[in-house]
This record gives sequence, C-alpha cells and structure tokens, in this order.
Amino acid sequence: MIRASLVWLNYNSMGFIDVVLESLGSFLSLDFDGYELIVVDNASNDGSFEVIKKHVEEHRPSNVRVKFIRNDRNLGYAGGMNVGWDARDPD
Repeated sequence: MIRASLVWLNYNSMGFIDVVLESLGSFLSLDFDGYELIVVDNASNDGSFEVIKKHVEEHRPSNVRVKFIRNDRNLGYAGGMNVGWDARDPD
C-alpha cells in the first residue's frame, strides 16, 4: 500500500546534475515503506532526463515504486507538479 507520493520535478538540470542525483539518492534511501517517487520532466532538452532516469533505475530499492513522466512542453512549476499529483497512486 502506498502511503506517500514524492513528486520530483526536473527541467534542464545538467548544470547542477550532481546536486540533482544527490537529492534523488536521498529520496531513494529513505527508511520508509510504502512510498513512490514520481519524476516529472518538463520537456528538458539538455539530456538531464535521461541521466536522471538511468540513475534512478540503477539505484532504486525494490520496495520503492518509481514513475517517470516526460511532458511534451514545459508546463511551469505548478503545471509540472500537477502532472505528478495526477499520476500518484490513488491509495
């Protein structure tokens, strides 16, 4: 059962990808069962989405559900977060 959904929004973050991967690593190492990580990309064109997706797939614990969403266009902060909200597990 999912008890928490974490939405992580990305847009062209290659300039600080080390901070991004460290942040995502913190989410993936939480000592908490029953959560999902939803990574929403706001139409990045710098390769950051691919780097993030690979990193998360390689470091994801088996008890963490992960969803990747790539928007066709940049919806801004609120729009991107709303996409993640809509994608969360209904439980």
